[in-house]
Formats: sequence, C-alpha cells, structure tokens
Amino acid sequence: MSISKALGCWFKDAVAEPLGAGHIHNTYLVSVPGGSERFVAQKINEDVFNDVNVLMRQSEQVVALWKRQQRFQVPTLRLSNSGKTFERVDGSAWRVWGYLEEMQVVDPVENARQVESVASAFSFFQEQMKDLPAVGWQDTIAGFLQLGFYLERFDGVAHEAPADLRALIDDNRSLAERFAGRNAFIHGDCKVNNVLFDSRSGQVGAVIDFDTVMHGHWAWDFGDLVRSVCFSSGGYRADLFEACVKGFLEGQQARDPDDLVLAPCYVALMLGVRFLTDHLQGDVYFRVKAHGENLRRAGEQFRLCEEFLREQTGMSEIAEV
Repeated sequence: MSISKALGCWFKDAVAEPLGAGHIHNTYLVSVPGGSERFVAQKINEDVFNDVNVLMRQSEQVVALWKRQQRFQVPTLRLSNSGKTFERVDGSAWRVWGYLEEMQVVDPVENARQVESVASAFSFFQEQMKDLPAVGWQDTIAGFLQLGFYLERFDGVAHEAPADLRALIDDNRSLAERFAGRNAFIHGDCKVNNVLFDSRSGQVGAVIDFDTVMHGHWAWDFGDLVRSVCFSSGGYRADLFEACVKGFLEGQQARDPDDLVLAPCYVALMLGVRFLTDHLQGDVYFRVKAHGENLRRAGEQFRLCEEFLREQTGMSEIAEV
C-alpha cells in the first residue's frame, strides 16, 4: 500500500521519508509543500498492539494530561480530515503526530549528566500521570514488563533451554513476586531514544512514545532505564547508575533502596526470558535475520543481569541516598 494513500486522509499533498530506527511501527517524517510545519506519520503495528481503539483512546488521555505541565514540550495527535485520531486504510491503521522541531535523539548518551536529565524526565512523567484512572485502564500489550507472565510461557519450553540459563532463571524467580504489584502509572518504555534533547539547552526537552503507558510498578521504569543505559554503554557503570538514581528520585517520594538495586536485574532477567522463550518457540515474536539471534539477545540480557547481581554491594551504597 502506498503511504501517499494513507497521508491523503490528513493532507492534500505530502512528502514522506523514513524516520528513526524503531522496531515496532513504520514511522515517517512528513512535509507538506509550501508549509512550515512537519509531522510524523506511523503505521501502527497491530501484531504488537492488537486493539488500536484502546491504544488510541488511552493515548489521547495521556496527551491531554501531559499537556497540563509546562516543563516539557508535548507531541500532539493531528486529527484526520474526518476528525479521527487514526484512520484505517487498506486494512492498516495510521496516525499522525506533530513533529517537534529543534529536538534530537541522543543514543547512546554521552555522559552522566545526560543520563540524569533522562531519569528526571521519566520520573516527572510518572508523577504527572497520577491522575489517570486506574479502573478501566487496559494494558496495550498483554503481560508487558511482567516477569511472572513471561515465566509461565517459558516454563512450557524450559526443558529445551540450556542448563546454565535455566539455572539463572530459577535462582531469581523471586524477583517476579517482588515487583508484581501495581502502584503507579508508568511510561513503560524508558529508553534513551524515547526522550528528545533540546538542541539549544542540551537538556531533555520532550518525552515521546506513550503506547505502553500502563498501571504497573514504579520500579519497572527505573529498572528499564538503568538496564538500557548500561546495555548501550557496554555494561554496568557506577556513574550511570548514580545518575539514574539522582534523576529518578528528584521530586519523588522516598523509595526502597533495595528496589532501586534489584529493579535493573528484574528487567534484564525479564527481557532475557522473553528472548529465550521466543528462540525456543521458533522466533514467533521478535524479528530475526537468522535463527539463533534471539538466543544471542537472551544471553546478552542474562549476562547483564548477572553483572547487576555481582555489583549489588556498590549499587546499594549509591542507592542509600
């Protein structure tokens, strides 16, 4: 299907080019001839988000609440010519966001100062989402970030898993129960590339990607951020962990230091379980170029989990702030 047909639901004339390196949606930067404003068009991946109506309804609520604050710029949904937040064209769902000018992705981060700015932004986002309605809010991806959910699926193929990986998983199953509670609205995808840095100030100027905003455990966001920052930096670094702690605790209520220490391990283990399970099931979820790629990905996350476990003493000293 030609993207021009989809864009015709919003614009009389438009030019699109691929944008970013995301692995979920097909994303394009859209320019309108003669216009100064640019846009971001996305073909929604319905293999991942299988209820677009829920996804878009909740995205609207998040954007409306997020717009109340003045600290960060907010990407907004552009309504189609028929007044809708998304349009279905040839069986595919499309949406259009406003494009935030003079903003850029910085990935990987260049220093701890940037990490602290990212952590502060995601923490502030959590605080601002407190007014979302927990009753009736739906997970846009079943079981997302929930280790217990993924362990149940792993157990069906665990007999085929390498013995050392199976032992690591079994030794840390208690993390599933520790972080099972739902006590906050979270961003759900706290990666560095889900914030935009202001090219003038060098600080985070916007938080983006609201598809996985959910009612979950506050530490899922923190753990995901630490895991992703350390992974992209080649492994655990005390200065980056300290920057995450400082930024995330800014303006937040007191947090259990042990949660700060264990949350990164929880997320790394959870991702490892997901990759390993997908490998054993024949690569049915994550895209791969060749069989074995998901096993490699699983190994990377498990090694990072083990590194977090080895560094617990030093991490605890940093978390006791």
